[in-house]
Amino acid sequence: MNEPLAVFLDANVLAKPVTRTLILRCSVSGYTAVWSATAEAEADRHLSAHQLSVADLRATVGIRLSRPGRAPERFADTPVGDQQILADAEAAGAVFLVTEDVDDFAADDLRTAGVSAVNPDLFLAERVGEDVYRRALEVMVSGMRRPSRTPAELHAAIARQHPRLFRRHRNLFNVEPQETGHREPAVLYRGLTCVRCTIRQLDEADLPDGLCAGCADLV
Repeated sequence: MNEPLAVFLDANVLAKPVTRTLILRCSVSGYTAVWSATAEAEADRHLSAHQLSVADLRATVGIRLSRPGRAPERFADTPVGDQQILADAEAAGAVFLVTEDVDDFAADDLRTAGVSAVNPDLFLAERVGEDVYRRALEVMVSGMRRPSRTPAELHAAIARQHPRLFRRHRNLFNVEPQETGHREPAVLYRGLTCVRCTIRQLDEADLPDGLCAGCADLV
C-alpha cells in the first residue's frame, strides 16, 4: 500500500480555521497534513484570543509536529522569513507546501527542496472529491451553533475564500456563491508535481494551473 502524500501547511493556512479544517477533514483523499513548530507558532500569533490555537487543535486531533529542517539559508532566493518553512517542508518529506503566498517561494529553491507550492483553494479543488467534500461539510456544520448552518449554506460561504472549490462542487447543492470581492492571487502554483495525479514533470511550463496535460484534459 502506498503511503499518503505528505502535505505541509504554511502558517497563513493554519491561521484560517475554515481552510485548515477543510484540509484536515478532507485528508482521507490520500494525503496527510503536517506542520512544524515554526509554522504553528507563527499561526498562533495571528489568531485572536477567542479562537482555538493551532497547538490546542493539534493536541486534540493527535497530530505530531514535523521535525525542523536544517540550513534554511540554502534557500537564498526565498525571503528570510519563509526559508525555515521551506526547510521544514523538505524535512517533512512533503510533496506539496500549501500556502497562500506561493510567490514567496522561489522556483529554484522549491526545486532544490523537491517541494511544490500550491494555493489552498487550488489544492482542495483538485484533490477533494464530491463525497469527501460533502461529508466534511456535514461534520463541520454539526458543531456550529452561533449561528447554525446547513451544509448548503456553508458551501455557499466557502465560495468567498475558495471559489475554485465551490465551482468544482457547484452542483452538489442548489445555492449561489456568497461574494465578497475576493481576488485570486496572481500565482497559485509553483513547482514540478501535478496537483491531481502527483506525477513529476520536467518543466514548470508543463503544469499550467498546477495540472499536467493529461489531468488538464480531464477538467
